[in-house]
Formats: sequence, structure tokens, C-alpha cells
Amino acid sequence: MAARLDPAVRREQILDATLRLVARDGFARVTLRDVAAEVGVVHGLIRHYFPTREGLVAEAFDAAVLAELEGDEEVAERVEPVEALADWLTTTPRDHYFVWMDAWSEAQRNPELLASLSRHHRDCERRLARIIERLAESGRGASDDPAADAKMLTALVDGIAVQHHAIGLIDQSRADRIVYTAAEDRLGIEHGTLARSRPKAARGQWVAGATAGSTAG
Repeated sequence: MAARLDPAVRREQILDATLRLVARDGFARVTLRDVAAEVGVVHGLIRHYFPTREGLVAEAFDAAVLAELEGDEEVAERVEPVEALADWLTTTPRDHYFVWMDAWSEAQRNPELLASLSRHHRDCERRLARIIERLAESGRGASDDPAADAKMLTALVDGIAVQHHAIGLIDQSRADRIVYTAAEDRLGIEHGTLARSRPKAARGQWVAGATAGSTAG
């Protein structure tokens, strides 16, 4: 019999378990019974907290991305702008991007997930635009339209990630080189500047199954 937990703790436990399963099996294959088995509780307990599978997977994704966005805010506003841009554009962990790619596919069948995904995509673009604004303000780059530049670079990063993570057409070093060069050309930065900043992926630290109250860092 499952131990009694504070409802907030149990809810978080369920969300973490759901995201682990999503990362392993994909959104479409996760069921409430799978989540119950992962947590070690009866099926009915999952339904008590999350009546539908669609609502559960959407909230699990939402919680994970919200945890990530706390770190994004720090990067966007406080890290030196060249370093922040390089960190933002650097290839994220494979499991992290697989969850995002699967979310894009599943969102067309899950309106709750689509709403969450769309909201977080816009938030990510706004934070990247803020980094570009700070870069221009520092005199180390230029941008007439940070929002448009952020949209273009986000689309490029996403496309390159699919080629790298999903089908293996390019390795990580080439993926980063393509994105850095495109950003430097677009923003008037000397070639090689982003790579020389020794970037580390600023995003994707939750990877699989780490929501706001667990091990995200």
C-alpha cells in the first residue's frame, strides 16, 4: 500500500514520473496506468489528482518547462550578453530535446499540451530577444529587430536540433558551429566569438523528470 504523502508532494511525484515516462516512451504511449505503476500506487489515485491523461501530460510538460524558465530568466537578464547568447544557442541534452520534439507532434492531438507548448515557445523567444537587446546595448552586436532575430535563431536552433538529435545527420560540434556562425552573421559579431566564450547549454537542465521542486538546476 502506498505511503500517505502530502497532496502537493504526491502531485509533484506524479508529474516527475510522468515526464520520465514521456522521455522514455513518448507522450502518445503514456497512460494513467503506466504512471501509477511508475509511482507505485493504484490507478485510482492518479485519477484523483489528474482525471485525464491529456491533462496530466500537459501539466507535466508545463511544470518541467516552468522550472527551466527560472534559469532562463537569470541568463536573459544577468549573464554577460555574449556569454548568455552562446549559452542559449548551445546544443541542449538529447533527452531534453526529445521531449520537446515529441511535444510538437503530440500537441496536435492534445489541446492542453498545445496551449502549454505555444505559451512556452513564445516565452523562450522573448527571453532570447532580451539577450539580443542587451547585446546591442553593450555595443558587442547589432539588431534592428531583436524579436525577429530571436524568432529566426529559435527556428534555426530547433531545426538543427532535429538534424542532430533525431536523425543524426550532424554531430554536436557541427550543430553548434552552424548556429554560432548564423548568429554572428545576423548580429554583426566577429566570427568565433561565441565559441571562444566557452559556452555551456543554459537550457535543458531538467532533462527528464525534474520539475520545479525536484532536482532541476
